[in-house]
Amino acid sequence: MNLISIENISKSMGNKKLFSSVSFGINTGEKIALIGANGCGKTTMLNLIGGIEKTDSGNITKNKELKISVLTQNPIFDPEDSILEHIFNSDNSLMRLIKRYEEQCFIISRKHSENDQNEFHKTTIEMDRINAWEYEHQVKSILFELEINDLSQKMKDLSGGMIKKVSLAQALINDANLILLDEPTNHLDLKTISYLEEYLVKTDKSVVIVTHDRYFLDKICNIIFEIDRNTLYRYDGNYSYYLEKKSELVTNMIKEDARIENLMRKELEWYRRQPKARTTKSKSRMDTIEKLMEHEKYRAADEVEITVSGRRIGKKILELNNISKSFGKKIVIKPFSYVFKQNEKIGIIGPNGCGKTTLLNILTGILEPDSGTIDKGLNTVFGYFTQNKEEFDPDMRIIDYIKKIAEFITLDNGETISAGKMLERFLFAPDSHYTPISNLSGGEKRRLYLLKILMGNPNFIILDEPTNDIDINTLTVLENFLTSFSGLLLIVTHDRYFMNRVVDHIFVFDENGNIKSFPGNYSDYLEYESSREDKTKTVKSGNRPETVKKENIEKTKLTFKEKKELDELEIEIEDLENEKKELEKKFSGSGFDPGKNRQWEIRYAELEKIIEEKINRWEYLASF
Repeated sequence: MNLISIENISKSMGNKKLFSSVSFGINTGEKIALIGANGCGKTTMLNLIGGIEKTDSGNITKNKELKISVLTQNPIFDPEDSILEHIFNSDNSLMRLIKRYEEQCFIISRKHSENDQNEFHKTTIEMDRINAWEYEHQVKSILFELEINDLSQKMKDLSGGMIKKVSLAQALINDANLILLDEPTNHLDLKTISYLEEYLVKTDKSVVIVTHDRYFLDKICNIIFEIDRNTLYRYDGNYSYYLEKKSELVTNMIKEDARIENLMRKELEWYRRQPKARTTKSKSRMDTIEKLMEHEKYRAADEVEITVSGRRIGKKILELNNISKSFGKKIVIKPFSYVFKQNEKIGIIGPNGCGKTTLLNILTGILEPDSGTIDKGLNTVFGYFTQNKEEFDPDMRIIDYIKKIAEFITLDNGETISAGKMLERFLFAPDSHYTPISNLSGGEKRRLYLLKILMGNPNFIILDEPTNDIDINTLTVLENFLTSFSGLLLIVTHDRYFMNRVVDHIFVFDENGNIKSFPGNYSDYLEYESSREDKTKTVKSGNRPETVKKENIEKTKLTFKEKKELDELEIEIEDLENEKKELEKKFSGSGFDPGKNRQWEIRYAELEKIIEEKINRWEYLASF
């Protein structure tokens, strides 16, 4: 079923044409990616589909069955709303009923009156009447997977990552058959991104996504729309298919240009050979020449050129000695030591709120550690690209913003170029240099901020979520630059493709303030974790791992007491895992009890901790 038809639409922003005479449709179940360079109009296209903006010309026809849910890049919310109020902020009668049910669940899980109980009973009857339980279970499942537990929290008290999760939950929960997602993976941790991937693959809803995450595109999308040179191109396949077909298209267009150029040359030679006195020439030949002259040659999109000279770095770069950090009672970083070495490229992963950005702020002197020392080399110069949006003066001209850092910079080949030339290398056309920053798109502002960081010529680059709001072409160039960068690199990113291409070492944060060092990229780490999970399965089956090299372990024999403990651990772990599975069923199954929900959540968290401790103990004992 066709949900929406776009016919010959055009749109400009000020004097800049985004696209013209664009037509396409969206059908039930299609998973569409919308890609293109920053500023080409991807977000604007989503807004047109969602009815948030209007076209300059053309028509958008919507099926009467169409219901749209939107996740914007920067979620809009009332700070005083609770999570519950934000998620269920809808005129839909089913959503209002679910909201009332959730509110009453919260009330009766605490102190409640007989009247509260009666109201809850009435609501459950209404839920039965319209058969709303299946939908309510889906809601519960989404909230559980996104780890949204306390629906009474105010939106103003949430972190940026949590706000994104709550807004994502709202977009997925809404009673809609078309979901529009603008950079949905920004500010999400890797666990949440994996869940979102699985959800979107399985859902029968139609989806249109703007994202730079290439693994995400490959796994989910079956259609790619690319906005390029004011036109929309369609590719029926995932991102890998798009790359293959785009390459073929470009090759064919270049061949066609060469063929037309050759034909044009022959026609012009014929034209010149005609006698000067002759006043009439073959009309068909003249028409051919005119048509050939009107042909627009293919011009590949310009690419960002990233190059700096690379400031010399000393033998001592940065040494951390037992640094730690807490905020109130929450321990963010337990004592951690590390000596950074030349040419290291380190990625940092971990759940939202675990302290990744805190570590970066401590390294760069923005925050002081509670304990420990930081010894920075004399020649170490940081370039810190922060996760937070740069506070631009909207009225400042683009060229003036860059000149604040340097009017000239020396490149790696020894050439000295001006700030204006660097702007051109970063795809800011000369006629835009004197326009205010407020005219730039979100992605263009991030690109300008990246240029500012590199203009400082750092030898220790620190990037906190650098891939947010930056288009795929720029990311590819940035990856190539960072791979060959001779200084030191430290990156926090949720972009798995980016991390796999760039880093060769991982810092892994957990929620308890521990930081583990792992040699390898993100895929290597996943493979390592997968092998650990296999060990866990071995525990449940009662078999010991066969690959342990006992000759490398000083202790060679278990005591009688330890043997008994090992046997008991196998049974205990299996029982605990079964209890955990039963709780998971209760969270989203027919046995859900709102009065006991909080108690179950507490027990579930306890089980995860106990199981991890017992598996670690089992692995130790099983190695002898």
